[in-house]
Amino acid sequence: MRKEIIPAGQSISIVIMFIIGSSLFMGVAGQSGNSSWIALLLAIALAVPLMLMYARFHVLFPGKDLYDMLILVFGGLFGRILSCLYIWYSLHLGALVLRNYGEFSATVALTETPMIAPILCIGLLCIWVVKAGLEVLGRSSKFLLLFSIIVIIIIQILSIPRYEYNHLKPLLDNGWPVIFSDMMGSFTFPFAEIVIFLGAFTVLPHKGSAKRVLLSGMLIAGWIILAVSVRNLLVLGPDILSSLYFPSYVAVSRINIGDFLTRIEGSAAIIFVTASFVKVSLCLYVTCNGVAKVFNLKSYRSVVLQIGLIMVYLSRFIYKDIMEMQYFAYHIYKIYALPFQIFIPVLLWICAETTIRKGKQKQPTPQQ
Repeated sequence: MRKEIIPAGQSISIVIMFIIGSSLFMGVAGQSGNSSWIALLLAIALAVPLMLMYARFHVLFPGKDLYDMLILVFGGLFGRILSCLYIWYSLHLGALVLRNYGEFSATVALTETPMIAPILCIGLLCIWVVKAGLEVLGRSSKFLLLFSIIVIIIIQILSIPRYEYNHLKPLLDNGWPVIFSDMMGSFTFPFAEIVIFLGAFTVLPHKGSAKRVLLSGMLIAGWIILAVSVRNLLVLGPDILSSLYFPSYVAVSRINIGDFLTRIEGSAAIIFVTASFVKVSLCLYVTCNGVAKVFNLKSYRSVVLQIGLIMVYLSRFIYKDIMEMQYFAYHIYKIYALPFQIFIPVLLWICAETTIRKGKQKQPTPQQ
């Protein structure tokens, strides 16, 4: 089978769309009120060394993905056990994003439509794209990112008359402990979730491209999320912001230019749909790729339909209601995700560096 290769520009587009995913409309952890933007800045700064560590894997294991690395470093048995954990994490994350979209549709957009209908539509579209290959997802992401950025810029400009700068005061009203808590929440969701992209490292073109792709994608996505979060804060205020499930939708609904240009939040919701589509597609690809690696299948495409339908089914029953979804996203997830995002990758990095260094020391020096 021909090996898929995605250019760096398309890979950056996938990373950006993956990170902004559901965080644009759901918002990031916001218990710090009018200082939430500080927590977001700290989370972006904290994510930089993590991206450098992820990029280092591409240098240590060129042409290998996360599952190959785990099996090479930890052996066939333990490596496959850890691979199964990442298969679960990517499957679970894809189901979470699908449920975010389903709750948004049931609560705001399609209130009379059963939740499973929009979830199934997005799920089937993701199955088709993953079957077609990551090259198709890369080309789609590049176009969808351009469209999303244009829409975001237009909405930011139209929102300026609704800004109330007194919402930024008093600064640090809730203290640093709450800001640090929000920092960890914003760090794990959405920035550190890019660990999923390690499962698709084989599509990157050359040895040093991962650093550029991950850092550029994370920083651009971080500034987009920061701009949208500050806009929501200035338009809605910290009290209203913390009580909403989808603050961006409500903030955009406040736009009213001369009683002529109004009710444009439906158009803005397209960004949520497109970003969720890219995020779920990458999660589905990484899940199927992991299943193929663990069970030595010839191609990941043979399990895409089955895994995709399992992801759709799981998303329907993963939460009881939207309140449970919100509680998990902002309180439990930042603890649940740490082993996948930090602990196991750090252990893998230390073991890989040690193994490679020992291998170099054992090599005989050439005689003069």
